[in-house]
Amino acid sequence: MHILHLIKTSEGATWAINQIKELSKRYPSLTFSAILPDNGRHIEEYKAVCRNVYIFEYKLNSSFFSKGKIFKEIVKKDNPDVIHSWFTQTTLYARFFLRGLKIPRLFQVVGPLHLENKIFKFFDIISAQKNDYWIATSKYIYDKYSNSGVPTSRLFLNYAYIDVEEMLVKKQKTEVWDLKKHYNIPENYKIIGTASYIYPPKFYENKGLKGHEELLEAFREILKVRKDVILVIAGSTFGENKTYENKLVEMGKAIDEKRIFFTGKYTNVYSVIANFDVFVYLSKSENLGGVFESLLFEVPTVSSNRGALPELVINGFSGYNVELEKKDLIVSKILQTLDTENKEMIVNGKNKVQELFQKDKLIQNALEIYQKVNQ
Repeated sequence: MHILHLIKTSEGATWAINQIKELSKRYPSLTFSAILPDNGRHIEEYKAVCRNVYIFEYKLNSSFFSKGKIFKEIVKKDNPDVIHSWFTQTTLYARFFLRGLKIPRLFQVVGPLHLENKIFKFFDIISAQKNDYWIATSKYIYDKYSNSGVPTSRLFLNYAYIDVEEMLVKKQKTEVWDLKKHYNIPENYKIIGTASYIYPPKFYENKGLKGHEELLEAFREILKVRKDVILVIAGSTFGENKTYENKLVEMGKAIDEKRIFFTGKYTNVYSVIANFDVFVYLSKSENLGGVFESLLFEVPTVSSNRGALPELVINGFSGYNVELEKKDLIVSKILQTLDTENKEMIVNGKNKVQELFQKDKLIQNALEIYQKVNQ
């Protein structure tokens, strides 16, 4: 069976290339091609494991139609048994330009953001043909489609491919960045922290996607209760425009410039979050990303209750999830986490991540999905 992957980046989407490599290693009868942009850090990995790698930019601009014709010719030339699309943008190309081809198409939905907009969700579902299928990467995403009328015969559940056991091995070899030493923080102080890209607000919003404003406001209230705390915001802007990030820095300075630190980019998430006494992730829209590292690496975690986050951060079991609108609850759960040992929750959180991201099961599920749509 030959699978053609549609991927909008060769820089990110590590779960896609890792899944392809693992499937290729386990099932030699499977072959792969990929249509994706050049110059990303994974491009040579794709070339090493794929039969064909076609360089292509999925632009949504005035060149859309001319590029669409090129895209269709590439697909016809490759002649796959199954098309596997990993992004809304790549799926748009497939749905729009391949309508005459009856090749089974899988849309693996790695994030729920477009499903939380009624218009985008409607066009996703209405644009699908009989040969279109969806792979949800969380129960939350699965239910979004199921509750919108997508039949279960065209809907699958398989979590994004993450090798958590390999992550635990790499953890042991990772040097922790000593933030207390770097920022001259007293040893008895507690560190509240978050780590993620900093995403500027959409044009129709006034706050960012990852809840940094909510975290800063919560920390302002925490400082009214105790002073032996530090807030560390790790990560930098996704993209080149630093205007929003600079605005957050100024907001932090206005609250307490001696107790709020922005690290900028980091090379390894564990090297940063290993310093935290509590990891706080107040994203407004999220799948299972953002918190699986903190839970796997045994860092007490408080998250928003948005999207699929409550599937991992289960209240009172593996951490605490909170409503973004309830600032007092955010504050109280952070303080509660700081004031307790959380031993049982730490164990439960790690076990939950290992349970959901079982490498063998994820790969077997992927194979079975390919076989089912190719019948």
